Amino acid sequence: MSSIVNATPVADKTSSPALSVVIASVNGWSMLGPTLRALDAQPERSRMEVIVVEAAGGATRRALRDHEPAVEVIEVDEKLTIPALRHLGVRRSRGELVAILEDHGEVAPDWAGALLEAHRGPWGAVGGVVENGRDGLVNWAAFFCEYTPYMGPVAEGESADLPGNNIAYKRPHLLRHAHELEEGRWESWINDKIRLDGVPIASTNKAVVRHIKPFRLGHFLVQRFHFARSYAGMRRVDQSPLKRLIYGVGSLALPGMLLLRVSRTALAKGRHLGRFAASVPLIALFYTVGAAGESIGYLVGPGDSLSRVE
Repeated sequence: MSSIVNATPVADKTSSPALSVVIASVNGWSMLGPTLRALDAQPERSRMEVIVVEAAGGATRRALRDHEPAVEVIEVDEKLTIPALRHLGVRRSRGELVAILEDHGEVAPDWAGALLEAHRGPWGAVGGVVENGRDGLVNWAAFFCEYTPYMGPVAEGESADLPGNNIAYKRPHLLRHAHELEEGRWESWINDKIRLDGVPIASTNKAVVRHIKPFRLGHFLVQRFHFARSYAGMRRVDQSPLKRLIYGVGSLALPGMLLLRVSRTALAKGRHLGRFAASVPLIALFYTVGAAGESIGYLVGPGDSLSRVE
C-alpha cells in the first residue's frame, strides 16, 4: 500500500510548478540526503516540486518528515520495481516539465535552469550529462560500464539515446507513455515511443548530474546480472521463440563487442583515460556477467530480477 507522509510541496498548489522532480528512494538517506540538498540549492527551487517515492523506510522517512524545504513524499510499503515507483511519482506530479532522477544523483548548481532553457526547443525529452562522483577503481569501472555514453561531452541537440537518471520530459509526452513505467519498463521505452510519435528528443551538456552511489565489487556484479536479465526479459515479450533463442545465444558475444564500443567512446571523449585503462579488466568482467544475465533473460525470462535492481 502507499500513503502520503508529507504532501506540502514548495510550489504553490494554485499554479503548476515549472519543473517536477521525481525520485524513487530505495538506497537510504545517506544517498538521498545529498541528492535533495543539491536540489534545494537550485535558484529555481521555488518553482519546483520534488516528489520522493519512498520505499527504503525507517530513518529515511523520519529524515524526510523533517526536511526543509518540504518535499512531497509517497510512502510505499509494498515491494515495487523502480520503474513502478517512478510511475507513482509521475502520476502525482503537476509540473509543466517532469524530471526523473535517481536517489543518488547530485545535480549541478545550474541543473534546473539548464533543463528549463533546453525545453524551449521542440524536444519531447531532454537528457543531460552523467559524471562520476565516487573515487576508487570499482566505482570508476562501474561508472564506465554504465555511463560512458552519457559522460561529458555529449552531442548537443537531437539524440536517440538519453540517460534514464538525468532526463526531463514535457508533461504531455511523458503522460502519454507513462504506462511503460507502470508495466516495469525503463525510460528508454518511453523515449522510443516519443520518437515514434514524430517528436524529437535531445541531449544537453549544461544539465549535469554526479553519480554518487559507491559500489562494492560483489554487489555491483549482482546488480549488473539482474539489470541485464530484467532488461532482456522486457525485450523478449514481443519476440518469437526463435528470436529469443537467437538473442539468448548471441548475448554471449556481447562482452567483446561492448568493451570495444565503450573503449571507442572513452577515447573519443578524451577524458579520464588513465582511470579507464586501469578499469578495463573490471569492465570486461562486468560485461561478461551482464551478458550471462541477458542470455538467461532472453531464454527463460526475467524472473524476479527487476525487483532486485537498486
